[in-house]
Amino acid sequence: MTENVKLRPEEEERLLVLLRRSDALGFAHDAVLGEEWGDPETKAEMLRALEELRIEADERFENYKRELGIGGPSA
Repeated sequence: MTENVKLRPEEEERLLVLLRRSDALGFAHDAVLGEEWGDPETKAEMLRALEELRIEADERFENYKRELGIGGPSA
């Protein structure tokens, strides 16, 4: 991920924190998706909220990568 860019420890740590947040939200979404719920509307609301948060987290991760000069989404 950082082959051509030399990151300071605090930059690398922030990048990892952003990546972990995105991953955690994705895992939470999948966990809720796989669970049975009494109220389908509540489940759907939770899934929408988690997906919105995950998308935002992905965007923050990608934006920070670009700030550091680490390419685009496929890098």
